[in-house]
Amino acid sequence: MVHPLWLAALASTASARSLLLPPILQQDPAYQHDPSSLKQDDDEPFHFPTVHESAVMARRIMHLSSLSTLVTTFPVNTTTTPPSSSDSSDFTSQELSVWQSRPDDLAGSPIGLMEYYSDCEPETGNPTLLAIDIATPYRNFAQGSNISMEIRWWPRQSTHYTASNTHAKNREDDDIPTPHTPAALPRFSLHGYLEPIPAGDLARHLVPACFMRTHPDSALWQPGNDIHSSQYVRFVVEHVYWFGGFGDRARIQWLPVEEWRGVTREEVEECRLPGE
Repeated sequence: MVHPLWLAALASTASARSLLLPPILQQDPAYQHDPSSLKQDDDEPFHFPTVHESAVMARRIMHLSSLSTLVTTFPVNTTTTPPSSSDSSDFTSQELSVWQSRPDDLAGSPIGLMEYYSDCEPETGNPTLLAIDIATPYRNFAQGSNISMEIRWWPRQSTHYTASNTHAKNREDDDIPTPHTPAALPRFSLHGYLEPIPAGDLARHLVPACFMRTHPDSALWQPGNDIHSSQYVRFVVEHVYWFGGFGDRARIQWLPVEEWRGVTREEVEECRLPGE
């Protein structure tokens, strides 16, 4: 006897398969060893992105996006060393309570948290962060943690899949379907370290104005605010892990940091990402 749960699962699978596939999934699958076999149409072979083209796409994503995930690990002494008296004043009572009640087994455990960033030093390829000194990623880094920064790309158009193999008629203009699923869209992870941005560079690159143009609400926690100490830091990129999408049509690999740093402003401006 077939279990009802299996029948429900089969019905769900059939329903899912009836959904309209995004165009990228309607393309003929390519073989990993021969990306040139993928065809865009009857005449033009599919172009598998080069390493440099992948670096350009990554730099454009960094330029257009503004949210990242900072990943650090808790230090070994995370529960045995409370904040010093000199910086305890920077904590609210709630934050101090969280610090003191941290579980005992978090040493070495990674934590990823959303963080604002902006592309304020584009000639270097190093994203700009406004570090609140008591925030977990910055405290962990200051105590010896490695740090990585994940950035993803998602077009502004909404995702819309119809329940048949034809597009819905009379769709609203603001409900244009994106050409990709999130799994097929590019993202990457930067690995490196943080360093304070010197006053001269802050002025030369107009960093505060650049950052607040991207994140107007950050005016509340700019350096010198009355709530917490903060400072502008750059994420100095040493390694780039690129996940361009499905492996039969995009690169998934470590990119040479020289390629990342060598991308020009003109290349970033001319590049177009999936869904743009």
